[in-house]
Amino acid sequence: MTRLAAITLTRQGVDVCRRIQNSRPECEVFVARKYDAEAPSHWRRFEGGLAPLVKEIFGAYDGLIFVMATGIVVRTIAPYIVDKRFDPGIVVIDITGRFAISLCAGHLGGANQLARELGEVLGAIPVVTTGTDVNQTLAPDMLAKELGAEIENWEALKVVSGMLVDGERVAIFAEPNVRMPNLEPFAAKGVTRIASLGELEDRFRAAVIVSHRILAAQMPAKIPTLWVRPKSLVVGVGCDRGTAIEEIEQAFETVLRDHGLSALSVRNLATYILKKDEPGLCAFAQKRGLALVAYEREEINRVEHLIPSPSPMVLKHTGVLGVAEPAAMLSAGASAVLVPKCKCGRVTLAVALVHEVNAA
Repeated sequence: MTRLAAITLTRQGVDVCRRIQNSRPECEVFVARKYDAEAPSHWRRFEGGLAPLVKEIFGAYDGLIFVMATGIVVRTIAPYIVDKRFDPGIVVIDITGRFAISLCAGHLGGANQLARELGEVLGAIPVVTTGTDVNQTLAPDMLAKELGAEIENWEALKVVSGMLVDGERVAIFAEPNVRMPNLEPFAAKGVTRIASLGELEDRFRAAVIVSHRILAAQMPAKIPTLWVRPKSLVVGVGCDRGTAIEEIEQAFETVLRDHGLSALSVRNLATYILKKDEPGLCAFAQKRGLALVAYEREEINRVEHLIPSPSPMVLKHTGVLGVAEPAAMLSAGASAVLVPKCKCGRVTLAVALVHEVNAA
């Protein structure tokens, strides 16, 4: 959590906010105008009530710390709560600094951790009520966050989390290149790590699958499954000059679909330096929110012996034996491609598997 704001309405709250900012200098503090004399000069003043201020700043911070009564906060933030995937973490601290309450967006918004950190700073009791936390079991959304992964089917999160809270047997599968956090502490709560989908049996009530592969057809029909997509894939791209974004997008979707790979697991695109400013490719990267990494000729040539499908024609026009395959391997830190180059009209794509995906 990097962007923090604390808000106080009282004189006692000024003292609490001062202690918070001493520990977290990056935290911006908003204080009611009537306490102008008591508050440091660099704090931001507001007047006209809490509601207009919250309306103004709600989406501007990763976390909001309200030093006031919980009821005031609930009534004020209610119109702006949208979805736990996007809401800022909300922590409420009473004006004496006795309790730090994680109110909203405890996991993905980071409110649970922030409440614990503020508890240490203030000598306060952190109040965390999230089911998986109080039962000390695995929280799938936190697992995804630690891995920098995306959840594909959010509707399954509530079901699977509920089973974890109830202590049901839940299977966890992760691809070999994903370095998972230690799950042993959760074993007594029914969490079981499996090495292959073939181990899924009736004894499991649900599953969490951490994979870049589309594997739904291999799953038992009645097991609720949460699909977590780690950023495991790099797509190497080569294209003719002037290739339209639509053609690149169609090739991208076709290659991933035909090889049973999830687009949510694509970490970035990779290409040759001559293509880094290609308008269609740049537009596609921007549309998908993917970084486009470009490699120089010398870098491409260093891995030319690993290119499975070298092309004399590409060498003639670009000075390298390939674009999509070596670029993908270089970016992924791989010595082989997962998907060899596929020619789709004016676009050539290859996919490499990231050597190792680590939990934060």
